[in-house]
Amino acid sequence: MLYILANGTMATALAYGLKDDYELCIVGRNPKKLQTLSTQGFKTLLYEDFDIEGKDVILAFKPYALEAMATILKGQARILISVLANVDFEKLQSIKAQNYARIMPNTAAKYKASTTPYILKNSHFEKEILDILQSFGWAFKLDNEAQMNAAMAISGCAPAFLALIAESIANGGVYEGLPKELSLNLTRSLFKSSSALLEHEHPALIKENICSPAGVTIKGIKILEQKGVRGSFFEAISASAAK
Repeated sequence: MLYILANGTMATALAYGLKDDYELCIVGRNPKKLQTLSTQGFKTLLYEDFDIEGKDVILAFKPYALEAMATILKGQARILISVLANVDFEKLQSIKAQNYARIMPNTAAKYKASTTPYILKNSHFEKEILDILQSFGWAFKLDNEAQMNAAMAISGCAPAFLALIAESIANGGVYEGLPKELSLNLTRSLFKSSSALLEHEHPALIKENICSPAGVTIKGIKILEQKGVRGSFFEAISASAAK
């Protein structure tokens, strides 16, 4: 049994990604929200009825709530997996566990397609933890905690950056006369095509292979470079990692 503590966007995405492979219970403080999840087939518990002792737990509440939650969660968990951004192992140990994992999935976990960097406090239950992470997508082990912020910016924040790009491309198609739904479907398919290319080729080579001399693509690339798109992404990743 896995216990997910919280019922927000990320917690719900993880629940849907995990439900085919694990027995789940979602623990929260709001009976109304828990009732909604219960009608969707999830077991639920209020914090006041939950005992952490010997449990495998995923912390998915807001990071600022850790101090208050540490006073509520008594005993020692078996495995404690934390989705709390910028909360290191030292702070996590305010809640006792045999092993800790810091992870940063993204909401594609709902479709078993999360990109999830992770790092473990020790080697206890390592295979079990990896199995959990791989059940809702792809997992990438970090060398040390110092890498987590940058990895988090790519895995957790960059999907929003790509969504902004997708929306802009689809809107550009509408501006040029395409029906809205057709432009959106083309953009969705474009991302699938680009993903397949990235599986096999370096991004620089993809760009160079598409750009022909004096062709239509290089003209668009020139505009993007003039507008500082490349530098903007450097700054966006750095800003999110710094936060």
